[in-house]
Amino acid sequence: MPTNKKEKLSGSQNKKLETFATLALIVFALISYLISTFLIKKDRRNISVFVNGVQITEVNGNKLDLNLPGTYTIGDPNTEYNVIEINDHRVRCIDANCPDKICVSHGYLNPDIDNDIIVCAPHKLLIQYQ
Repeated sequence: MPTNKKEKLSGSQNKKLETFATLALIVFALISYLISTFLIKKDRRNISVFVNGVQITEVNGNKLDLNLPGTYTIGDPNTEYNVIEINDHRVRCIDANCPDKICVSHGYLNPDIDNDIIVCAPHKLLIQYQ
């Protein structure tokens, strides 16, 4: 007659199994993170430009689009202004009349960095990828 014997794992075998499962989970999480961070490129085709919390979609009748290279002056050249440049599907602020010019020193927005933004606090300007 067949006997149904259930073998119990010893304490040391159970501990080894738990340790292996924990390490496997950590390795899986790390590999998933690395793939999502470095191998999957984000599709960044559009930019958002906000002035005083309001989205600006065009300047002087010209649409702000990464596919349309050009230089755009946002604001009034006689008071507060920022000049942004779109070139090679990238955007940067190339001039401003704010006192610190942090927006100009930022350089191009980096599409590979989540939440990379250009900010000009004195002029309440924010530029980011959508």
